[in-house]
Amino acid sequence: MDMQINQESKPSKLAAVFDDEQKALEAKQTLVNDGHFKHQDIEMIQPKDNHTSEKIEPESKAIARFITRSHFIFGGIGLLVGLAIASALVASGPMMTQSSPLYTYIALAIVGTFVGMLLAGLVSLRPDHDPLINDTVSAKRHNLWTLIVQTDGRKNLKKAHQLMHPTAVSVTETF
Repeated sequence: MDMQINQESKPSKLAAVFDDEQKALEAKQTLVNDGHFKHQDIEMIQPKDNHTSEKIEPESKAIARFITRSHFIFGGIGLLVGLAIASALVASGPMMTQSSPLYTYIALAIVGTFVGMLLAGLVSLRPDHDPLINDTVSAKRHNLWTLIVQTDGRKNLKKAHQLMHPTAVSVTETF
C-alpha cells in the first residue's frame, strides 16, 4: 500500500521573471542544455497568457487527491488519538469521565477528528506556493515573462535557481 500522501510527480516549483521574451527563451534553453531539464517541465507564461493557472499547477488532480487523502489520514489519526485519550480518562481519569464514558468517547472522538482535519487543512494550504503565484501574476500584469520550472526535489530546484538567478529579474521557489 502506498502511504505517500502527496502524489504530485513534480511537487517543487520555481518561477523566474524576465524583462522580455528573448531572455526567457534563452533561460529556457539554458535550463535544457546546462541543467538537463526536460522541455515538458518548463512552462513559459506570457504577459497575455490565458492559461496561467494550468501552467503554475499542472497536476490539479494530484493536488485534489492530496487534499482528500490528507484529510482522511489526519482525521483518522485524530479520531484514534481522541479515542485513546478518552480510554485513558475513562480508565483512570476524573470521576466525571468515569461516570459517563459514552459522552467522554463521543466528545474526545469529535475533538480529535476536528483537530486532525485542521492539521490536514494546514498541510493542504501549501503556503509556500503563495509567493510564487503572486509573483507570477504580478509579472504578467506588468508585461513581464515568467518561466515555471517543475522539479522533483530540492537538488534540482537549487540547480534551476542557480541557472536562472543571473539573468532573471526575480526568482521565487517553493519548498
